[in-house]
Amino acid sequence: MINKFKDAKKNHMPDLQIKEITYGINKVYILNIQTLSSSQLTNKYVLDYLSNRSLLKNEFLGIKKDIENYIPSISFIELEKNEDKIYEYLFNGFTILIYKDEILAFETRATLDRGVNTPTSEPVIKGPKDSFNENYNTNLGLVRKRVKDKNLYIKELTLGSKTNTKICIFYMNDIVDKELLEYTINKIKEIKTDKILDTYYIKELIKNENKTLFPTIKSTEKPDTIAKALTEGKICILTENSDNALIIPTFFIDYFYIEEDNYHKNFYTKFIKIIRLFAFFITIFAPSIYLSLITYDQQMLPTSLLINFTTQRYTVPFPAFIEALILMFTFEILYEADALKPSSRGTSLSILGALVLGDAAVSAGIISPIMVIVVAITEISSMFFSYHDFQSFIRAYRYLLMILSSVLGMIGILFGFILLLTNLCDIKSFGKPFLIPYSPIINKTKKEKIKNGLLPQNTNKGETWKKYYYY
Repeated sequence: MINKFKDAKKNHMPDLQIKEITYGINKVYILNIQTLSSSQLTNKYVLDYLSNRSLLKNEFLGIKKDIENYIPSISFIELEKNEDKIYEYLFNGFTILIYKDEILAFETRATLDRGVNTPTSEPVIKGPKDSFNENYNTNLGLVRKRVKDKNLYIKELTLGSKTNTKICIFYMNDIVDKELLEYTINKIKEIKTDKILDTYYIKELIKNENKTLFPTIKSTEKPDTIAKALTEGKICILTENSDNALIIPTFFIDYFYIEEDNYHKNFYTKFIKIIRLFAFFITIFAPSIYLSLITYDQQMLPTSLLINFTTQRYTVPFPAFIEALILMFTFEILYEADALKPSSRGTSLSILGALVLGDAAVSAGIISPIMVIVVAITEISSMFFSYHDFQSFIRAYRYLLMILSSVLGMIGILFGFILLLTNLCDIKSFGKPFLIPYSPIINKTKKEKIKNGLLPQNTNKGETWKKYYYY
């Protein structure tokens, strides 16, 4: 077997290290992947030990028994004589020791992550400022540090025939919905692919239960968000080499809640949630309402305001719908460019897009000032929702409503709103209604829920819907 590894090193694995050490009258072979293993750990616990042990000192116990007695500081796993299994451990950063028919694997992983940093896609003002990184064990530790409960269960799977990526499914066994858990695990086990490089690969492969633009699975890089989801009875998924975790199931109301709401007074939190709700309707409906008023339903505007709008649009050579599309697409280009740009160029891009292009377009008579105001309010309102998939849904429905309002006016907006509401009511998030707790309405009283075991008796006021609202 050792000859096969030597051939692999010679032909296509230059980072495979093979060391040969005399142990008594026999040879011991030490194998590891130099780029994945810590040379310091390998030298300290394996090579130094073997170099200092002789035939007279090993007391003829055999190498496995000898290591158990003399190397207490590092754990090892005994492997079968299986080449594929050895490669699996090598690619996970282990050091392999081969002596006669005994094969031992020592955990000597190198630290290849960027450490625990602050969140980048979910900025924080108040509350914990640590985030997940690409280290699997570190991510699990960040969750366990917050949820110190024996009912936190972890199930590990391996996906990807080429990548062999470790998947972690964790949940609170005492409050999780067992049917939801079984359904989720089976859905993940059914994934057949050659590669899983990030949690988003899993997300794309298991979210096909609805034909909708709404995101029914939420991802986050914040361990406190995951801890909160676990205590609500939800299921979370982590993968190695990924700095994001998935939350299952996810409901519509979850996109209007952020962790910082826990650190403000209750009145202020409710006020902010109302603002977010208004911002949601503004960012979807504002352009279509303007197009309807300026194109079909002018009688709904005061005469002075209508004259003002008409005067501003006098020099614009395009219909209002084309004018709106030009400005919206320009902002989409700026938005995507801003997401991909180096951070040092953000100020330059903002000045160029917002000031130079906007002012030049108005001065040239291509865009009317009122259209700039409408689009600016629309896009500012969308910034309340930083989650990218939710932003994508907002964009799609915004353009749909713009088309309907340009063709049918206010009647088209009404049709679009009915379509939006119908779609929301029809969506299932892993078998659960997407609009919980607002639809369907549960008529059981709190006392009946406690009696039936659906709520704990010490549930605090205001926390009922947060902790157990999807049962």
